[in-house]
Amino acid sequence: MTRVYLSGSAAPDGQWLAFPLGKQERRAAMKNGDEGTVIIEDVTGTLEGLKAHLKGMPLQPGQGIRELEFLDRHMEGMTEREKAVFQAALDIESPNSMAEIVNLSCNMDKFRLFDGVTGHEALGRHLLGKEEVPKRLAPFIDYGAAGREYTRNNVGRFTGYSYVIRTGEPLEQVYDGKYLPTPGYDRSCVIQASLHSPFYAAGHYHSYPVSLPASEERLALAVKNLGVDGLDECKVLGITCPVRELEDFLPFSGDIREMNGLSGMLAEKGILRDEKERGKLFAALEAEVPKDMAEAMRVIAELEQYTVLPEDIRTAVDYGHYYLENAQIHIHEDVQPYLDYGKLGEGQMRKEGVVQTGYGMVLRRDRPIAQLTEELEELKLFSPLSGLLYPYDEDWGGISDQSMEMESGELCQYENQILEKIGQEHLKEEGERGLAVYLHNRLLKRKVFSMNPTVELWNGKLWGVLEVKSHGPLSPQELAGLTEEWHGQESDGWGEGFEQREIKTEEGELCVSFWHSGDDFFIKTEQDLKQWQTQGQGMRMGGNG
Repeated sequence: MTRVYLSGSAAPDGQWLAFPLGKQERRAAMKNGDEGTVIIEDVTGTLEGLKAHLKGMPLQPGQGIRELEFLDRHMEGMTEREKAVFQAALDIESPNSMAEIVNLSCNMDKFRLFDGVTGHEALGRHLLGKEEVPKRLAPFIDYGAAGREYTRNNVGRFTGYSYVIRTGEPLEQVYDGKYLPTPGYDRSCVIQASLHSPFYAAGHYHSYPVSLPASEERLALAVKNLGVDGLDECKVLGITCPVRELEDFLPFSGDIREMNGLSGMLAEKGILRDEKERGKLFAALEAEVPKDMAEAMRVIAELEQYTVLPEDIRTAVDYGHYYLENAQIHIHEDVQPYLDYGKLGEGQMRKEGVVQTGYGMVLRRDRPIAQLTEELEELKLFSPLSGLLYPYDEDWGGISDQSMEMESGELCQYENQILEKIGQEHLKEEGERGLAVYLHNRLLKRKVFSMNPTVELWNGKLWGVLEVKSHGPLSPQELAGLTEEWHGQESDGWGEGFEQREIKTEEGELCVSFWHSGDDFFIKTEQDLKQWQTQGQGMRMGGNG
């Protein structure tokens, strides 16, 4: 925990703030910052190593509290080695504002650490050790002089167990004073994961950020800070990627080590930095539909085997022409008008394993890409349904503004009206696929043929149901990802819109909710729900499980 003592015209009696701040404390601290000058007088905890630079530092009204919060979370995820580099960087740069300190903390790649170099002689030995020196002359070399000469000509600082220098690269403006980066920011980040454990959340922030790829030292620090025995005990609340599109092409996973392995492979190969290679990667992943991270890593490892065809080849007809040209098959001009290029293209695409993706048609040189099965698997996702009835007001001849809560059992009598309203919500452009056309994850979007909301009676209650058809069965990871996307549609997308469209009944106007914020909300497969209820476990479990 970090504690910061503030003074100034906005805090004339002085004030200790303990991070993380509660909502009311944070609101009050932000308000005080808007009403006058605030100066940092003392620091303890995570930021104590920065005391020499923070003491006397004025806080920008409002934003200064956010900057302190960022530094607290950002430094918590630093290893001892990284903290040493940061503190040396502060000595070297002497920042004049909180914004400059925040920005400097995101530029650690502009500094180099000579591990174990604690003085001028050690520095000289480190520098001259790279040169070949005859053994008989080594005792006569003044390593201390070499080290001192280097420090005179280069900007650097000794720490307790190392020497840190500037690499010479200019600092980049990661933070502009307005929009703070994500805590745990790392320029080499491929995936930013937010981890949660109840032990950590009890006395810290709700989530713990980890930038991947991460060293074993940083992962061990995460385990320690989260108060668990291993990363498998943590829950992944979500991921973001600096290359935004990457999120939509990754298999769903809750395993940080799997994500770390994939991130490391992408960082090592530099695929995401090259626009052409990046497009090929996304096309290959969409075509192969890897069900887990291990399969996705095989796609990355074998990326050179994939070819994305020119963007003007978009249809089976186009591929028919491409095939004939590529195979150097000449068709007499009298025959050409009668050749079905579409059927030819479709047949060759199946034979050669060519797949149409959002990045163009893609194929493998060494083998055909496996095609999705045409056989459709069906499943249903159930969730509690609730409603509000606004009855007719006979005295006023209109609709009352006082609503009546309707439980799922009471909604059974309105099943037909609700089904009719759901049918009216279906858009022509969605076709048979329904809500599947809005799936964000491109792998799921290929695997899932259709998603259509409905309601269904079971066990004396009316349930919100999502009918799903997919090309083959969904893996547990794919089902978890689909459930997550349906949860978003229920709460903020389709479900939010449906709730706002009144259903006219004989008793009044009915608003039906497929989602609510209570702990008793859940999404379950039909099999899990009916097995769960018949075993008499009741409705106690919350979440999306």
